[in-house]
Amino acid sequence: MKKILPLLYFFLISLSVLAQHSAKDLFISGNQKFKAGKFAEAIQDYDLVLSVEPEHTITLTNRGVAKDRLQDYKGAIADFDKAIKLDPKYLEAWFSRGLAKYNAKDYRDAITDFNKVIELDPKQARSYNNRGLARYAMKDFRGALTDYNKAIELNPGYAEALYNRGAPKYNLGDKASACSDWTNAKTLGLKDADTYLKKYCTPLTAEK
Repeated sequence: MKKILPLLYFFLISLSVLAQHSAKDLFISGNQKFKAGKFAEAIQDYDLVLSVEPEHTITLTNRGVAKDRLQDYKGAIADFDKAIKLDPKYLEAWFSRGLAKYNAKDYRDAITDFNKVIELDPKQARSYNNRGLARYAMKDFRGALTDYNKAIELNPGYAEALYNRGAPKYNLGDKASACSDWTNAKTLGLKDADTYLKKYCTPLTAEK
């Protein structure tokens, strides 16, 4: 019996190593499928990873983002909840949960999550930008403007924040500055800005 125990122990270790190796391959596969836009297939791979490593916060978060892309906001938020419970300082889980709540039109709770990200990392421009989106959705135009200003202060070449900042400026009556932001966003490569420029800024230009 003494000779059998070491063999059994080695066999169990080998299975464990094999499981970890397979989980790593599945994690990589899931990420590749996600990048290709195959979100349902990515989720299947992440499911298998989590069957081996149920407390892998990155996989939980990635699966949540994939669910969010499929508009399964409830499922996405549940995954982010688990990730945050496992690691309360994991920024990506907080940030992603804020986005999922925003997409689900739960703007107040989205702001709460973005507040937490900013508390953990006050120099992350995208968190101010996304909190600005939630504030704008609640018609808090001045609050949104403050957030976009901060995002651009942290990252002057942040095309999305410039594009987004134009909207509260326009709603607050500062049309010239709004058009300037949309022009700069377009210059930085954000083609969507052209729609606002044509719709709101061409008449303004003509008046000059």
